[in-house]
Amino acid sequence: MRVLIVGYFDRKHLFRNYYSVDSKLANGFIRAGHNALCFSDRDHAREATPFNTQKLGKTKMRDKLVEAAGHYRPHLIVFGHCDLIDGATYQRLRDRLAGVRMAAFNLDPIFRPKTMGDFAERAAHMDAAFITTADRKALAELGLPKGRTFFMPNPADSGIETARVFDIPREDLKFDGQFLGTGIEKREEQLDHIIAHLSKDYRFNAGGRSFNSERLTSTPFLDALAEGAVSPNLPLDDTDPAKTPYLYSSDRLGQLLGQGITTLTFAASRHSDLYEDGVMEYKDRDHLVALMEELRHDDVKRRLIGEKGYRIALERTSSTKVAEYILDATFGNDTSGYAWNTSPV
Repeated sequence: MRVLIVGYFDRKHLFRNYYSVDSKLANGFIRAGHNALCFSDRDHAREATPFNTQKLGKTKMRDKLVEAAGHYRPHLIVFGHCDLIDGATYQRLRDRLAGVRMAAFNLDPIFRPKTMGDFAERAAHMDAAFITTADRKALAELGLPKGRTFFMPNPADSGIETARVFDIPREDLKFDGQFLGTGIEKREEQLDHIIAHLSKDYRFNAGGRSFNSERLTSTPFLDALAEGAVSPNLPLDDTDPAKTPYLYSSDRLGQLLGQGITTLTFAASRHSDLYEDGVMEYKDRDHLVALMEELRHDDVKRRLIGEKGYRIALERTSSTKVAEYILDATFGNDTSGYAWNTSPV
């Protein structure tokens, strides 16, 4: 099939976010035997005006999208976080392309009302919508189309995440553990607790914009990610486990598992339902610290869990699997062979 992926491919910054889910899905569709054409909506909007602003260029970008789709004639169009595209443009695409199927995906947490409202608005125009949360009760309150909204796991991609940290003894790594990511919401509070309670000789690093540290992008980010033996996949807020959405994570989870890093996940998210013993679950901050210390002293266990997580991620939630799943669910094909609940949420 011909697939058109509309998302942010970051031409402005010379493709520094090449490990984005948008790019991973393009890889996945190609590996699955399809052709994938990528349309970078924000870049086209900026480039459409001498003032280099998305707001002034969005109308011309929409016209370019319809023009590109008109000559390419995709069977499937997949939209990422495309907030510059309006309902009229989706209808123009359907009018121009008889029988085209359209899908949209969302990676953001469901407790952000503006983001979820925008996604619900996009999803209303789609044949299928995908979200990296499987919490049916929480999703039912967001106004997403019933019978057309599906859980989608964060993909790992062996062509992007190329490290194999489980192959490296802990002593040969720069850090015993680290977290690379923003410090928003309750993240820095969690990191403060970790740092305060780990042994003084535990080599822990917090970076990637937390505590006003430098933002890392492109291959230097992936290289830095692979410098730690373990990494906690910290939620934005761990203070009320009952409100933690089932299976939700940012795309960091796919990056960690894809790099072969032993990953510790918040038990309330229940990621072991998908990754089994390929992740290590912690109940609270003290439990997390205890597990990090345990893995520092048991490198055999650390490496076994890291390898299991890596292999499960690439067998069950690779970019190829997730791309095939999006296509199958959008076209109404059989999805029973995938490793997660594929019924509409």
